[in-house]
Amino acid sequence: MIKTEAIILKSADLGETDRLLTIYSKEFGKIQVAARGTKKLESKLRYHLEPFSYSHLILVEGKNFRIVKDAVLINQFLSMRKDLGKTKIAYKIVNLVDELIVGEEKDEEIWNLLSRTLKELNVGDVIVKKFQDNLLRLLGYDPKHIKDLREIY
Repeated sequence: MIKTEAIILKSADLGETDRLLTIYSKEFGKIQVAARGTKKLESKLRYHLEPFSYSHLILVEGKNFRIVKDAVLINQFLSMRKDLGKTKIAYKIVNLVDELIVGEEKDEEIWNLLSRTLKELNVGDVIVKKFQDNLLRLLGYDPKHIKDLREIY
């Protein structure tokens, strides 16, 4: 069993009742995990694994993916979810992380940036450009020499 804190970046259907989640975890970086049965209405994990939820996960090794066995919601960022403008910003932030980070690699600075930014967005405003520049610096790029990614998203 593997325990990790994670922020759900995105979710995709995997068969009739399962979901494939892309998460950014504190211990592993960006990984994909399978969440069995979470499309069922009676699933106890269903609301703990929504995009940009911050959850404590218990994972087990599966054949193709790690599998979510349990989840405890740490922060659902409800204030952010109630504001359409903030929700759009949150999607831009998690899309940047998903697009710019290629493989599984633990990076505590990126974890701190992502979790801090979502917490700040939940209680106030966040400038996407500032997040983008900080993420690019952490990944080893000079933001001055890269086209503004806000135009892409």
